[in-house]
Amino acid sequence: MALKFRDYTSTQVIGLVVVASLLLMENIDAHILNVAIPQMVQVFNTNVFALKLAVTSYLIGLSVFIPISGWISDRYGTKNILIFSNCLFTLMSIACGLTSSLKWLIVFRLLQGIAGAFMVPVARLLMLKIFSKEEMVKAYTIMGMPVVLGPILAPVIGGYLVTYFNWRFIFWVNIPLGLMAFYATIKYINNYREKQQKFNLYAYIFLALFIACGSFWLDLFLMPEVAGAFKWKLLAIALFSGVIYFLIERSSRHPVIRYRLFRLRTFNISFFSTIIVRAALGGRAFILAIFLELTFHLNALDAGVILIFMSFGVLASRNIVRKALEAYGFRRTLTYANLGSMIALALLGVVGHIGWFLYLVLFLNGVFASAQFMSLNILYYTEVESVDYGAAVSLAATWQQLGTSLGVIVAAGMLHLFNQIMNTAFSIEAFHFTFWGLAIINILSQLLINKLSYTDGQSLLAKK
Repeated sequence: MALKFRDYTSTQVIGLVVVASLLLMENIDAHILNVAIPQMVQVFNTNVFALKLAVTSYLIGLSVFIPISGWISDRYGTKNILIFSNCLFTLMSIACGLTSSLKWLIVFRLLQGIAGAFMVPVARLLMLKIFSKEEMVKAYTIMGMPVVLGPILAPVIGGYLVTYFNWRFIFWVNIPLGLMAFYATIKYINNYREKQQKFNLYAYIFLALFIACGSFWLDLFLMPEVAGAFKWKLLAIALFSGVIYFLIERSSRHPVIRYRLFRLRTFNISFFSTIIVRAALGGRAFILAIFLELTFHLNALDAGVILIFMSFGVLASRNIVRKALEAYGFRRTLTYANLGSMIALALLGVVGHIGWFLYLVLFLNGVFASAQFMSLNILYYTEVESVDYGAAVSLAATWQQLGTSLGVIVAAGMLHLFNQIMNTAFSIEAFHFTFWGLAIINILSQLLINKLSYTDGQSLLAKK
């Protein structure tokens, strides 16, 4: 399978199709719930802040099991894990659409997140197997699109289904993508393996408890309907697990997290910058559809159609980002992207009506968000050796999802706080202040980007 198809081998083309399908499915599913929240609040007889558990439980499932995904992939092979995780993800999508209980919806979303924890990092690891480092810019130009387009297309697809059918159908859109990826994986993908390394199961268990309990504690912190004693128990378990994990990991010869990766300057900068960016833009994704529906009294479809202007920005940035990286390097490109993204987010805080200004602001949000995600995703692997690819992918993906989950929690918390201060229920001013808060969070990543040299990442741009 070495025949060239334009700029790609046939192996790379099939790999891109499989990975793009899985990434698009996962990213649509992670955000499609947002546009249906106003309807689901009525169906489940709850409130926005309680229903966000269906969003964050999915992200927590991802975060808890991603650390083990690289080791599992090395042991059983990328093909086997992709087949298993894809099947589980699709089945849980069907289950989410069939349930009539908020508790079971949260459980199914958690299981769906666990499936995604194996599916997405292993799919990214597959890219590192079939593309060289020098080809990663070319690969991520295509592979990065589902990652950015998913959160943008989700409101459009979800809005249509919620308006003309009902909320259950938003979970069933995964079925055709899942079947296509399942067929292509079985027929065309090789079962790549790496040399098996020992895994510290005890350390992982305590790390998983720390992540899960800590995340749920943050999620429940501003929910008065949840007993305070339960919250304190969650916090105590999280802190205890974190301490035990640290003690085990410190003396382990086979740590769950390969801390030597943080000695790589570009990985270190990309890692923490991405968490900040994910928090800001994850919070934006959560409240944007709610902002349009509740403030301007739009139905789900109208809100989703308006959000398509963000996807126009993403598409417009596709070739611009690659050319910018080649012309200006990673530091300058990320600096421009960070400043642009902060301004675009802040401008959402002055939108007062539906019109050309809103469309322009959404377009700019798409352009600069795409530039941030694509540049950081490529920069991660500048100095990473092939033997550490699995660990690097797992570590990065875990904290990316935690960053997104934190963003949802922070955005919901700020919105709740501003509603209380203004003594209103989802006023436009409360949304505006929340967008400004997210803009401030976003620009904090520039403190890390400033530590890059102007030549960092040039090895990835050597070949076109």
